[in-house]
Amino acid sequence: MRSIRFMLGAPAIVALAGLLAVVLAISAEAVLAFGRPPQPLALGTVQWLDEAGATVDSVDRVAKLGSGRTVLRAGGVFYVVHARILAPFGLRPTWHDSDVEVRTFSGSGGTMHDERFTVDEKAQAVLDRQTGRPGPTHLVRGAEQREDLVFDLPVDVEQPGLLFLPANDPMGLVYIVTGRFWGPHRFNLRYD
Repeated sequence: MRSIRFMLGAPAIVALAGLLAVVLAISAEAVLAFGRPPQPLALGTVQWLDEAGATVDSVDRVAKLGSGRTVLRAGGVFYVVHARILAPFGLRPTWHDSDVEVRTFSGSGGTMHDERFTVDEKAQAVLDRQTGRPGPTHLVRGAEQREDLVFDLPVDVEQPGLLFLPANDPMGLVYIVTGRFWGPHRFNLRYD
């Protein structure tokens, strides 16, 4: 009896291995994304991805940042999100401001469906000068690090929620596979 390696040939085995790798990657992504139902998370709840976690402690809404000649006024309202990144087990993740975004989650009757907002770079630079934050990309060196992030959102924004993107879609495949079907875990930023 001949072995499977000789019956299929080297190119077929490579193709089969590649297909298996793709199936495993999609399966892992599905388990990570769909293994828990999407839900709004309470402020202070830690959202874990492997050895790193993230949470939102509080949110301030202000019309301007800075003082004196460095005052910056919001186009709408600045949402200053006080978050924490946790890495107590030895993993040293690198933080990027692009790891978070605010999305609107207004359902039926809402007017702002799935709008997305990123960290406001100018406002963030003003806040970073005040707080001494090392900038938009930096290593999380300790077991916990605070991040104060600024988003300029419309005054009448409906149901804004902060998403830690790596924790919700580790490989970036969920949106490609499901489109708008899947609603990610989020921290609601507005409670009025």
